[in-house]
Amino acid sequence: MSLSTSVTLKAGTSMFRSSTSSWSVINFYAGANQSMNVTCVGKRDEDAENLGSFVMFPANGNIDLMYFPYYGKKFHVNYTQPLVAVKFLNVTPNVEVNVECRINAANIATDDERDKFAGRVAFKLRINKT
Repeated sequence: MSLSTSVTLKAGTSMFRSSTSSWSVINFYAGANQSMNVTCVGKRDEDAENLGSFVMFPANGNIDLMYFPYYGKKFHVNYTQPLVAVKFLNVTPNVEVNVECRINAANIATDDERDKFAGRVAFKLRINKT
Protein backbone atom coordinates (compact mmCIF):
# COMPACT_ATOMS: atom_id res chain seq x y z
CA MET A 1 0.00 0.00 0.00
CA SER A 2 1.31 3.41 -0.94
CA LEU A 3 0.70 6.47 1.23
CA SER A 4 0.42 9.82 -0.45
CA THR A 5 -0.67 13.21 0.80
CA SER A 6 -1.13 16.47 -1.06
CA VAL A 7 -0.64 19.99 0.25
CA THR A 8 -1.58 23.10 -1.68
CA LEU A 9 0.37 26.29 -1.13
CA LYS A 10 -1.23 29.56 -2.11
CA ALA A 11 0.84 32.60 -2.90
CA GLY A 12 -0.83 35.24 -0.76
CA THR A 13 0.25 38.29 1.15
CA SER A 14 0.89 36.18 4.25
CA MET A 15 3.51 34.13 2.41
CA PHE A 16 5.23 36.71 0.23
CA ARG A 17 6.92 39.91 1.22
CA SER A 18 9.08 42.18 -0.84
CA SER A 19 12.70 42.60 0.21
CA THR A 20 11.98 46.34 0.32
CA SER A 21 9.80 45.64 3.41
CA SER A 22 6.72 46.84 1.55
CA TRP A 23 3.53 44.84 2.05
CA SER A 24 2.08 46.19 -1.18
CA VAL A 25 0.93 43.44 -3.52
CA ILE A 26 -0.66 45.68 -6.14
CA ASN A 27 1.74 46.37 -9.03
CA PHE A 28 4.37 44.08 -7.43
CA TYR A 29 6.62 42.12 -9.78
CA ALA A 30 7.29 39.03 -7.70
CA GLY A 31 10.71 37.57 -8.45
CA ALA A 32 11.79 40.89 -9.99
CA ASN A 33 10.27 39.57 -13.23
CA GLN A 34 12.59 36.54 -13.17
CA SER A 35 11.61 32.90 -12.76
CA MET A 36 10.76 31.72 -9.27
CA ASN A 37 9.81 28.47 -7.61
CA VAL A 38 8.80 26.89 -4.32
CA THR A 39 10.95 24.29 -2.57
CA CYS A 40 10.06 22.10 0.40
CA VAL A 41 12.38 20.35 2.86
CA GLY A 42 12.27 18.62 6.21
CA LYS A 43 13.28 21.14 8.88
CA ARG A 44 15.76 18.79 10.59
CA ASP A 45 17.76 15.79 9.38
CA GLU A 46 15.31 13.29 10.88
CA ASP A 47 12.42 15.17 9.26
CA ALA A 48 14.12 14.96 5.86
CA GLU A 49 14.54 11.20 6.28
CA ASN A 50 10.91 10.70 7.34
CA LEU A 51 9.55 13.02 4.65
CA GLY A 52 10.52 10.71 1.79
CA SER A 53 10.04 11.70 -1.81
CA PHE A 54 7.48 14.11 -3.18
CA VAL A 55 6.28 15.60 -6.44
CA MET A 56 5.40 19.25 -7.00
CA PHE A 57 2.75 20.62 -9.33
CA PRO A 58 3.62 22.49 -11.49
CA ALA A 59 6.91 20.67 -12.01
CA ASN A 60 9.75 21.86 -9.76
CA GLY A 61 7.32 24.20 -7.98
CA ASN A 62 7.68 26.80 -10.74
CA ILE A 63 5.36 29.81 -10.60
CA ASP A 64 4.39 31.32 -13.94
CA LEU A 65 5.11 35.03 -14.28
CA MET A 66 1.69 35.56 -15.91
CA TYR A 67 0.29 36.13 -12.40
CA PHE A 68 2.36 39.30 -11.90
CA PRO A 69 1.99 42.15 -11.56
CA TYR A 70 -1.38 42.19 -9.85
CA TYR A 71 -3.25 45.44 -10.47
CA GLY A 72 -6.10 45.04 -8.00
CA LYS A 73 -9.71 43.80 -8.03
CA LYS A 74 -11.01 46.41 -10.48
CA PHE A 75 -8.53 45.50 -13.22
CA HIS A 76 -8.17 41.77 -12.47
CA VAL A 77 -11.80 40.86 -11.84
CA ASN A 78 -11.33 37.08 -12.14
CA TYR A 79 -7.75 36.94 -10.85
CA THR A 80 -6.65 33.65 -9.31
CA GLN A 81 -3.63 33.53 -7.03
CA PRO A 82 -0.81 31.27 -8.18
CA LEU A 83 -0.44 28.06 -6.24
CA VAL A 84 1.91 25.12 -5.95
CA ALA A 85 0.72 21.68 -4.86
CA VAL A 86 2.97 19.13 -3.19
CA LYS A 87 2.22 15.42 -3.21
CA PHE A 88 4.13 13.50 -0.56
CA LEU A 89 4.62 9.98 -1.86
CA ASN A 90 6.06 7.95 1.02
CA VAL A 91 6.01 9.78 4.34
CA THR A 92 7.01 7.54 7.23
CA PRO A 93 3.70 6.57 8.88
CA ASN A 94 2.91 7.38 12.53
CA VAL A 95 5.68 9.98 12.76
CA GLU A 96 5.25 13.75 12.92
CA VAL A 97 7.35 15.43 10.22
CA ASN A 98 8.20 19.16 10.27
CA VAL A 99 8.16 20.59 6.74
CA GLU A 100 9.13 24.04 5.50
CA CYS A 101 8.36 25.38 2.02
CA ARG A 102 9.96 28.57 0.68
CA ILE A 103 9.62 30.76 -2.35
CA ASN A 104 12.89 31.23 -4.22
CA ALA A 105 12.73 34.64 -5.87
CA ALA A 106 15.13 37.52 -6.41
CA ASN A 107 13.15 40.12 -4.47
CA ILE A 108 11.36 38.08 -1.80
CA ALA A 109 13.32 37.71 1.44
CA THR A 110 12.97 34.35 3.19
CA ASP A 111 15.79 34.55 5.73
CA ASP A 112 14.66 37.31 8.08
CA GLU A 113 14.57 35.78 11.57
CA ARG A 114 12.45 38.71 12.79
CA ASP A 115 9.71 37.65 10.36
CA LYS A 116 9.78 33.86 10.31
CA PHE A 117 6.86 33.57 7.87
CA ALA A 118 7.98 36.00 5.16
CA GLY A 119 8.31 33.97 1.99
CA ARG A 120 7.86 30.63 3.71
CA VAL A 121 5.35 28.37 5.36
CA ALA A 122 6.05 25.69 7.97
CA PHE A 123 3.71 22.87 8.91
CA LYS A 124 3.63 19.47 10.59
CA LEU A 125 2.61 16.40 8.65
CA ARG A 126 1.58 13.09 10.19
CA ILE A 127 0.11 10.12 8.35
CA ASN A 128 -1.50 7.65 10.77
CA LYS A 129 -1.50 4.03 9.74
CA THR A 130 -3.10 1.36 11.89
